[in-house]
Amino acid sequence: MQQTQQTQHAPTPLLQAMGLTGEGKASAVPFTLDDYRRQGGYDALRRALRELSPTQVIEEIRTSGLRGRGGAGYPTGDKLALVASGRSTMRYLICNAYDADARSLISATLLEQNPHLALEGLALASYAAGVSEAFLYVRSARTEAAASAQKAVADALEANLIGRNIMGTAFSLAVTVVGVDRSFMGGEESTLIEIIKGRPMKAQQRPPYPAMQGLYDQPTAVQNVETLANLPAIISHGAGAFRQSGSRATTGTKLLTVIGPGGAQLIEIPFGASVRQALQQAGIDANENNARGVVVGGMEGGVLPLSALDTPFDFDPLAQADAMVGSGMIEVLPVDACMVRWAMERSDYLSEETCGKCVPCRVGVKRIAGTLQGLVSSLGQPDDLKLLEEFSHYVPDGSLCGYGVHAIHPVVSAMRYFGDDFAAHLAGKCPTGTCQPVRAHRFNTKHVL
Repeated sequence: MQQTQQTQHAPTPLLQAMGLTGEGKASAVPFTLDDYRRQGGYDALRRALRELSPTQVIEEIRTSGLRGRGGAGYPTGDKLALVASGRSTMRYLICNAYDADARSLISATLLEQNPHLALEGLALASYAAGVSEAFLYVRSARTEAAASAQKAVADALEANLIGRNIMGTAFSLAVTVVGVDRSFMGGEESTLIEIIKGRPMKAQQRPPYPAMQGLYDQPTAVQNVETLANLPAIISHGAGAFRQSGSRATTGTKLLTVIGPGGAQLIEIPFGASVRQALQQAGIDANENNARGVVVGGMEGGVLPLSALDTPFDFDPLAQADAMVGSGMIEVLPVDACMVRWAMERSDYLSEETCGKCVPCRVGVKRIAGTLQGLVSSLGQPDDLKLLEEFSHYVPDGSLCGYGVHAIHPVVSAMRYFGDDFAAHLAGKCPTGTCQPVRAHRFNTKHVL
């Protein structure tokens, strides 16, 4: 597959802004407010408030080409403009630092190492969109990150970097840290809005989208923390500097959690770099002697064979390969991994993590998991593959949110690239000799519901 255009150098602006080395190793002391300001922190906010109108800030973000880093890739400037255009005088912004995949290092590291980078980005986005109240939504189980976020908000409030009449201007912004420890679905944009409102964690029908009618039925910008962390550099150095890295379709860089034999580490690559280059940057040489496949996108991501590692890490190429940007994770599977069992284990997990509101996701993912359990247990029948194919369309087509849309990636990608594993299990034999039966009977009905 042809690689999209990228710059010759590979800058790591976010890792550097967090005080991390290129290998993603933390410095001894996280950034304090004074540390951040000595390196130019909050200068972008000062410039925006004193020299730029909200419309000019939005246009600079649009020109930069920044897309959301939370998985959907929606243009950030367009979302902020949509919120700003709302007729209501009350608008909200939610910085999503939840990391739905609990194995991810991205949000927690940002908040632990340099929370003011995210907070300044939150303030810039709020100013641009006409927001006066914002929420920093974090995983409470990440206690160090949650505590760091709380302290950053308190310090910034004392320094008049948030709060009333920021830096002596007419702009005011209240920021509240919301700590939540729920399931994978706790990070989905419509469910996190429900959680903030004190309601059950259930996905909501869209449209209307949060940018039009979100928190308390008011225009709401839900932005990933990594997305917001890019805004200070865009406003300080200009859209042109930001566009110097990345691909034609997606500018800038991406933080990634790479999980290999040595554990998890945080790296940063320009969009458009290949999956292979990301692994090499993490010091991993995935080959037929040590790996069976590579999962791209986290728990909902798809598995790629080693022959597809030159796929560019970008939204469209990964979607075409039945993988995804998703949680920003790359995971190397061992050489003895059976892909039927891997797909079963992922589907088991996803069937438990669904919010359960819509039938296609609640029942459909459960049926996928059950069918795969039968295959792993030598109870499979040839029609099972047709059933899995049927569910791969039924579940995403009928789901309320992106969770159901992407929950089929594990089984779809495994069937696409590792069909021999499924054929072997239909013949009653695990191709790697590692599978053990997990059930004693199969589903009697083959109906969808």
